[in-house]
Amino acid sequence: MKIELWDTCEITLASQRSYKNPFQDIDVVGTFTHRKSGKSIDVNGFYDGDKTWRIRFMPSEVGEWDYVTHSADPDLNKKSGSITCINPNKPYLHSPIKIKGHHFFHSDGTPKFLISTRMSCIYADPNVWNEIINFLKEYKINRVLFMMGGVAGTVKDLYGDGLDFWKYNIEKFRSIDAFIDMLRKSDIIASPYFYYFNDGVQKGMTEEQDKAYIKYGMARFGAYANVMPVLSNEVEQKYTDRNSEKYDLKSHEWANEMGEFLSKLAVFDVPVSVHNPMETTKAINPGFYSLLKDWQFPWANFMLRQAQIGSISTAQKISDDVPEQWKPIYNARGYSRHNQLLIDLRRFGIPVINEEPGYEMEGHDADPKSSRISFASWNSQTSDTLLPTFWTAFTAGAYTMWGHFSTYELNNPIEGMKRSVTPKYLKILHSIANELPYWEMKPANELVSPNDVIFDDVPYRTNFCLAKIGEIYLIFSLNGGQISIDLGKDSMYKATQIDPRNGEKTDLGIVKGDDCIINITGKEQILLIA
Repeated sequence: MKIELWDTCEITLASQRSYKNPFQDIDVVGTFTHRKSGKSIDVNGFYDGDKTWRIRFMPSEVGEWDYVTHSADPDLNKKSGSITCINPNKPYLHSPIKIKGHHFFHSDGTPKFLISTRMSCIYADPNVWNEIINFLKEYKINRVLFMMGGVAGTVKDLYGDGLDFWKYNIEKFRSIDAFIDMLRKSDIIASPYFYYFNDGVQKGMTEEQDKAYIKYGMARFGAYANVMPVLSNEVEQKYTDRNSEKYDLKSHEWANEMGEFLSKLAVFDVPVSVHNPMETTKAINPGFYSLLKDWQFPWANFMLRQAQIGSISTAQKISDDVPEQWKPIYNARGYSRHNQLLIDLRRFGIPVINEEPGYEMEGHDADPKSSRISFASWNSQTSDTLLPTFWTAFTAGAYTMWGHFSTYELNNPIEGMKRSVTPKYLKILHSIANELPYWEMKPANELVSPNDVIFDDVPYRTNFCLAKIGEIYLIFSLNGGQISIDLGKDSMYKATQIDPRNGEKTDLGIVKGDDCIINITGKEQILLIA
């Protein structure tokens, strides 16, 4: 068998024996050993129906790999062969995402600036996927996150008849595989979420069933180089109800046990994480905001937060005794807090993604068929409020995502996605980011005048700076006007104003010195000094 580096191959095995539950009653493991280096990887196989087991493998080194299988079933045991790995030719073949500091890279050192969105169309007719892929590629959206169970009400369909958590719906999992592979061949990252507790179904699983499920999922898609698996959405929901007055932090204990297990199953070194905190408008001590400022999951390779701008704008103060604010307001206080929160989270030394800053849904319900309108912090973003959301994340050296009108659409989401101008803003963000050494730049708000606005007698900055000091400075200004920047003594740079809505650039000439003053025309503008 010949395969390119970072591609996925498959060993197919058949048994003549019958099992009451072939998902759990028999294991098969493949040991793959690189003939020259001696590197060895043990890979779990999985049951794929019709007395067939498969082992998926992704070579990480060019050269000859030998493999042998191990199983208590004689038909699956001691099957051996070799794989020749050659240099990659397909343009989408890269190593799994590597993490260095606060950013994402391929193994050759090429940075990957993530532009993310969420979809629920994993079980749709694959014929609709091509149009979706074209849209994603046009607007530089290069990461798709999705709940493996789909949406609330469909999670049960992942499992066996009668909600048998020890068995799995093979057709659903094949669809997940195909969706991930389709994204892979389009050079788009896939982030499958194992748990989505919104409808309560997966709360009924025992820890043994949890581990069996995670093991099965990772055996199926863990050998795809484009995966960044996520343990759970809103992980506190495992043991906490929406209306609880206290978070049950036993959820964090569960997450750390299952997260360590997930991490060990990532034998091809794909990065893994978890998402929190869950929404609740009652819990305090700890409250939503205090959980948001901390990170309790040391096994995670990157950080996924639910920092909804409408909620952090509304709260008069961010403290342990203040519950999450549900009715949204969007203002400079929220954007300033957003930026500072993401900066503060950098202390954990891993990339930070605001995975849910609020969805652009005009107050619509999660059910696409529902006509109910109710504005909350999770569903009330607009293209106008998302623009500063993106840029206050970028100037914090962090990432965020776009949730859209069709996030919960189980069939073709393309019409809902096309309704928005936001993808155009994302494309411009991607373009500007990739013209910069953003991975070498750090938050540097202290270098720029804050131009504070006052809420409840507290000042909040409206100018935000990301810089590689002495070389390049990017400033996002909410309100524009006169800005003072410390560029250091005897310095000289070219200044350019960029409109993040259309990418239009205005040459502001040469600027000098440690007391540089520039006038920015218009609101929500970018100032690039290089």
